Amino acid sequence: MKNMLKATTIAGVMLTLGACSSMTTIAERDEYAQPKWYANCAQSGAEGYFWWKEQYAYACGAGESKHQQAAEEQMYAIAMNNFAKRINGRVNSETNLSFVNDVKQTNTRIGYKVKDTAIVQHLEEERSTYVYNGKQYTFVKLKMPKTVFDQLLLQNTVATVND
Repeated sequence: MKNMLKATTIAGVMLTLGACSSMTTIAERDEYAQPKWYANCAQSGAEGYFWWKEQYAYACGAGESKHQQAAEEQMYAIAMNNFAKRINGRVNSETNLSFVNDVKQTNTRIGYKVKDTAIVQHLEEERSTYVYNGKQYTFVKLKMPKTVFDQLLLQNTVATVND
């Protein structure tokens, strides 16, 4: 009975240690920062070696919240919206200039609309998370095969012409 209790205790300790070893520590920073790949987020590029390269379209997003899941949802929503803007966005802008007694006055208005857009076959490329001033900061770079991106762009261009 004593050996059984000892074996059960050792097994419990081992399981607990094994569970802890699969955890990831989220870094806490003393100042706000962005990953270099996020600050310089390319819209497209090629990956692979020599003649086995594949073209991709990229979109980046960032989230900030005291709740980790909220920061992650913001991050993904913004990255997906960046894809949608490029695939299906419409810009309406207007600038008016007027001169009264040789004094120039400028008014500029810009409107940006993004209709519901199908986003398919995207993958997570890179991701970074840290805590700063009690808030979670998350960054993501999504990638989509360029052929899929171009197909979605073409579908939305045809739909826009037919509207």
